[in-house]
Amino acid sequence: MLDARMVRELRILKAWAALSSLVLVLLLASAFRSSQSQRLSVLDVERINVVGPDGRLALVIANAERLPGPILEGRELPRELSSGRLGSAGMLFFNARGDEVGGLTFRGQESNGTYSAGAIMAFDQFKQDQVVTVQYSDRGSRSAGVTVWDRSPTVSIHELVDLIQASRQGPEPGRAEAAQRLQQLQQAGTLGAQRIFLGSQDRVAALRISDTQGRPRIRLYVDSANMARLEFLNERGEVIERWPAVTR
Repeated sequence: MLDARMVRELRILKAWAALSSLVLVLLLASAFRSSQSQRLSVLDVERINVVGPDGRLALVIANAERLPGPILEGRELPRELSSGRLGSAGMLFFNARGDEVGGLTFRGQESNGTYSAGAIMAFDQFKQDQVVTVQYSDRGSRSAGVTVWDRSPTVSIHELVDLIQASRQGPEPGRAEAAQRLQQLQQAGTLGAQRIFLGSQDRVAALRISDTQGRPRIRLYVDSANMARLEFLNERGEVIERWPAVTR
């Protein structure tokens, strides 16, 4: 049997353990509240990944070196497949499938007295490429405006990417076959075509409307000499009607 002294010591140890646990809980709660209310004035990072509960990317914010290449179903492709992404910093958005669905990028470089600059805000069709962009480009030719594309609802961007990669890097027989398939899709208007451009290019303010093959058919513009024109074109790009018919 335990004597009175041992019983007293056990009670003291129990009380000390309980008090220590209570103090530890209070300290953790205080630290948690402090971290929750902490405010950062400056945060220096090269890339931020915002992910969903399943770990899939929802948003990426990155500098020019860490901005990823196109991502389809969670699989990142070479950055070279998106030429406007090279040298650009910005943010990219993703849907629940892990597909990239749009973004906002900026770039600007200067070397030996010349410069190259650009910015684009893009919105992608589901399982497809961009269908609306607000874009600025300045590389010898300067343009800024809104562009609208038609994209195929039956041929996915995954199939197009596989064909493009096969036409560039695959074995020779398959390379020719992939290139032929891409040409067929282009002729059928399935590859995607620019339909509308509204903006300014080299001091010419214009509205251009194209057919399903991407060929300009209507041009409404005011040129750098402040001359206004409305032109209709045929499939070969020839002006078949112009207003005003006579220049002043």
